[in-house]
Amino acid sequence: MEKRIRLIGFKTVNLDDKGRIIIPTAFRESIHTGNFVMVPGFNTVLHLYPEESFKRLENKIESLESEEDKKYITDFIYSNSVEIKADSQWRINIPDHLLSYAKIKESVKIVGGNDKLDIWNTDLHEKYNDSLRTLGESSFKKVGL
Repeated sequence: MEKRIRLIGFKTVNLDDKGRIIIPTAFRESIHTGNFVMVPGFNTVLHLYPEESFKRLENKIESLESEEDKKYITDFIYSNSVEIKADSQWRINIPDHLLSYAKIKESVKIVGGNDKLDIWNTDLHEKYNDSLRTLGESSFKKVGL
């Protein structure tokens, strides 16, 4: 049986002068390899998919019925994403175009997103998280939260 990645919680880390961040130990324990694909998402977030999670995303995209949906998603993902390999200290480099997209300057909030990590500008994540409490109220109630 395949061991499933489960990433929860958050950590705030500083960006070094080379545009790198360290993947915190709390997240490393659930990730089987240091190979990732970084994908820009909506709300100026960066999604950091471990290699096996990205393969599942590709399978979901491939299974879409609409060729138009597939084209939009694949054109966006493959032209803007990057493959990233963590070094021995679990540092990853965030390319300038993605730092700019996510409005990241000094520190980032790394948020568990089940099978991926979300990398946020800390202020933008706070605003987004606050909006979830209001916008998602009925959804939370459906599962007893």
